[in-house]
Amino acid sequence: MPTLFVLQGPDKGHTFEVNNTPTLIGRNAQDVPLADSTISRKHAELTKANNAWYIRDLNSANGIYVNGVKIEYLALKLGDQVRCGSTLLVFGGVRTSTVQGMDHNLEIDENGNMVESTIMTKLPSSEDSIIMAGPETSDAVNNLRVLYELSNAIGSIFDRDQLLDEIMNMIFENFPVDRGFMMLGDAPGAKLDPVAVRFRSAKDSGKITVSRTIVNEVMQKQEAIICTNATRDPRFAKGDSVHDYSIHSALCVPVSVRDKHFGVIYIDTMVANNTYTSDQLRLLNAIGAQTAMALEHARLYAVGIKSERLAAAGETVAYLSHGIKNILQSLQSAADLVEIGLNRNKIDTAKKGWTILHRNMTRIQNLVLNMLAFSKVREPNRSMTQINSILTECIELLTTQADEKKIALVADLDNQMPAVPIDADGVQQVILNLILNALGAVDENRGIITVKAYFEELDSEVYITISDNGTGIEAEQLERIWTPFESNKGHGGTGIGLAVVKKIIEEHKGRVKVTSELDVGTTFTLILPTVDVYVTGSGGTAGPGLHSQEKEWLFPRR
Repeated sequence: MPTLFVLQGPDKGHTFEVNNTPTLIGRNAQDVPLADSTISRKHAELTKANNAWYIRDLNSANGIYVNGVKIEYLALKLGDQVRCGSTLLVFGGVRTSTVQGMDHNLEIDENGNMVESTIMTKLPSSEDSIIMAGPETSDAVNNLRVLYELSNAIGSIFDRDQLLDEIMNMIFENFPVDRGFMMLGDAPGAKLDPVAVRFRSAKDSGKITVSRTIVNEVMQKQEAIICTNATRDPRFAKGDSVHDYSIHSALCVPVSVRDKHFGVIYIDTMVANNTYTSDQLRLLNAIGAQTAMALEHARLYAVGIKSERLAAAGETVAYLSHGIKNILQSLQSAADLVEIGLNRNKIDTAKKGWTILHRNMTRIQNLVLNMLAFSKVREPNRSMTQINSILTECIELLTTQADEKKIALVADLDNQMPAVPIDADGVQQVILNLILNALGAVDENRGIITVKAYFEELDSEVYITISDNGTGIEAEQLERIWTPFESNKGHGGTGIGLAVVKKIIEEHKGRVKVTSELDVGTTFTLILPTVDVYVTGSGGTAGPGLHSQEKEWLFPRR
């Protein structure tokens, strides 16, 4: 089946298998869901026709580019790079249907008791440069074609198992081979284990017995060889035909690049059907070298991904440690005040300490909830909900903090707002994050924060705005506010609140916008769709509820 590997973008490193036709790509796609805010909900689709796969632009906002060229509809080839917004995908190609083997289908003869192979021809591993020197021009052209196709196919594959699978596909497509396998180590120079065991058909499947001497010869001397077990088989003393026995001609080549030796590729075929030539040995030797380069490329890429993740984890810990440290210091100070007040029977001092303690416990709760929301992708648990109730509850929870700073917290809610399909807990977390940000942005005694909500019937969308008259955000900072751990609050913030806002709203297939002007204020606008989404039972908010397992379309689909 075809695969799509994410080379760049928020989903970098993910591989998607294409199982359906059509296969949808986009933020709202079930087949290839991408967490990239620069692509459309349904950005593109893959369809299969005439044994080829085609990609079509679904009137996306930013278009589709294949190998740097904007397209509307195009047939894809192995290795094509598809850009959707800031995400770069690589088309991994279609896998063939040869029979896969298991490790126990391969037996290594350590002492020469079962097979007695003879080396017929040797070729230094560095001699692949003369691959074009075949006696027939057509053979040379075919060899060049095979290497070109192999380079395109594996040059953009970074998953080790998929890489080996694609290489075995190419070998079985271009060689007369009945059985084949690779023996590779986890790293250059490591112990070799059998991988990617493959048979041409079910009738060829069974146990492959291979001489350890042959494998060691290839690895130690880094030479590609043709071998057979026919010339020294005692059964031929009777003059019997090779058609009567399972006598195989085999190729075994090193998988090496420069000083890195990964393992060997082994293929064989019945002598009755074919015997391998030196030209075929040269071609497989070149494939072995290409395989080694691809494995090293994949290894280095995996190391890079791991390093990026470790760096991101370290950066996360560093940023969070500042926020946690400040909260803990505040908790300690508050606890000291409470203790002093109780010991000296000063209730006012104890109350002051308790107020600080309670506020910082709320900060810890918000931090933990934000980290949980940010750390995993989940489908919103939608139910029919009165959004005004959530907004009113959020305002009531933060009224005390607003009163302490003498800040006006105002609600402007549409009384005609219908029940809408949302994840109530997720949306509440979004609103709390935005109001808390606004509380930190406005000045004491003069701050005004307005929470407004209304339903746009024409588009079937809910609009929620949180506006303040605070310090505002510089224009060059607006794009960075969504980046995790970017905070302009110094040690007073973790920089994760707005990232969580964006993530939860996009999980609702909605949008979030921000406008700001220095010394004037900032407005965040949340837009939540109410069509084309499944909801669970209404729970009494919009008439008779459904059974808990039932689902319905909220409104007729346009």
